[in-house]
Amino acid sequence: MEQGTKEYFRFKDVEAYKLKINSEPQDGWILTRELGGNKKTSYMPIEVKQALADTIFREWHVVEEKYFNMLNEIVCTVKINALPDYPNADYITFTGSASKPIQTDSGCKAEEFPKGKKSNALEYCLPAVRSEAIGNALEVLGNVFGRNIGRSVSNNFGFKVAYKKDGI
Repeated sequence: MEQGTKEYFRFKDVEAYKLKINSEPQDGWILTRELGGNKKTSYMPIEVKQALADTIFREWHVVEEKYFNMLNEIVCTVKINALPDYPNADYITFTGSASKPIQTDSGCKAEEFPKGKKSNALEYCLPAVRSEAIGNALEVLGNVFGRNIGRSVSNNFGFKVAYKKDGI
């Protein structure tokens, strides 16, 4: 008896994959934080986005990351390659950027940077800005990663063309 292996895919085809990417995130994934002045913002934690990426992609990797300093902030841009989890999928590439203020002594002005920079500020700042850049990259892909969280308009529509049996 001949033995073989059967390859398993989470999505049967590209349409099933697109349906998942553009689905609404579960309410429990969305958190709210206070901004001050009675304002709030909604967001999806990076842990949720990365866990979703693990279920939607067969594999995904940060293949490039760049950091630069802009005044008193650190900016990170990441490039991610991912293989969607459906038969005959091709790798996709997408990017994301984020910035975080570098911790300084109270009262320091941005234009005086690096004066007053805390000695261990980058140890804490770099992982945070990298995670945020990865989260922002994932957001560009679809609603399930939180693309439309906090927006007054969302695009929960498809791009399928309606047609009649005898033509368009």
